[in-house]
Amino acid sequence: MRGIGRQSSVDFGAYARAVPLYFRNPALALAPLIVSLIGLVLIIISPPGSGPLSGLSGGITSLLVQLIDSFGLAISVILAASAWRRGRASFSDAWDEGRRKAGDILMAALGYTFLIYVAGLVGGFVGGLGSIALSAVAMYFFIYTIPAAAIGGIPGGAALQVSIERVQSSYLNSLLLAIVFAVFAYEFTVVWGYAAVWLATLSDFFANTIAVQLIGAVIKALGLGYLALVMAKAYNDVSYRRIY
Repeated sequence: MRGIGRQSSVDFGAYARAVPLYFRNPALALAPLIVSLIGLVLIIISPPGSGPLSGLSGGITSLLVQLIDSFGLAISVILAASAWRRGRASFSDAWDEGRRKAGDILMAALGYTFLIYVAGLVGGFVGGLGSIALSAVAMYFFIYTIPAAAIGGIPGGAALQVSIERVQSSYLNSLLLAIVFAVFAYEFTVVWGYAAVWLATLSDFFANTIAVQLIGAVIKALGLGYLALVMAKAYNDVSYRRIY
């Protein structure tokens, strides 16, 4: 790739320009919302049990939810890349492209999930902080895995290695993206909690568990729509030195 081997500049303004671009393309939240609802259904129909196989069943359900969440994010990343180029993008086109690349996206997501799990497991040998620290390092270096498979044309597991290469081409660019992800992860739980409490005061309908989960799915989808925009922009910048 052109420019790989030297550190790329950071387009700080892209994080602000992504906001009006998001308003012009609200469909960025659609795929994450759809897969979040599918994940919610899987969780509801696979409640935790008390038998010897309950842990295995819960782990499989959790893995499936993570994979479909990754696929939804990938669709939004494809849509976001098109939005940066043209100003507006077609959800149906992004969906069709995502379906064609589904195998590579899911393989990349599986590899990412496995490596993050291993990092946390290894770090856990030195305590809880070690698990968190090593998981964070792994997430940082594999942050471009989904964009590599979704918009980079990188097959399956190779997206993991490509992600490391992209991070090495711009540590600062990647760090800024990672910080935005961390902020989202924190703010998501905060906003979700406040929204659930506020809506529950308006109606008893919002006080039940399923309603709370639906609120969380909507908030998560809205956040992932923005993250898809900045992720697509950062990936293209470190890969092709593009400034839109």
